[in-house]
Amino acid sequence: MSPVSSRPFAEHRDSRLWSAIEASINELVATREISVNTGSDYVVGHLCRELVAKKLIPSENARA
Repeated sequence: MSPVSSRPFAEHRDSRLWSAIEASINELVATREISVNTGSDYVVGHLCRELVAKKLIPSENARA
């Protein structure tokens, strides 16, 4: 098991998956289709982690 990072979701930052989710959320917020009241890093990181954990996206292909 890897040590706990001081940056939550560090394993997903700088990945293509992170960038895609972040851009999609930003677009939806900009067009007022959704409102995000939680820190965007937490929302993006949580979605990345869940997609990988549920094997909906392979973790090795999520990296840039």
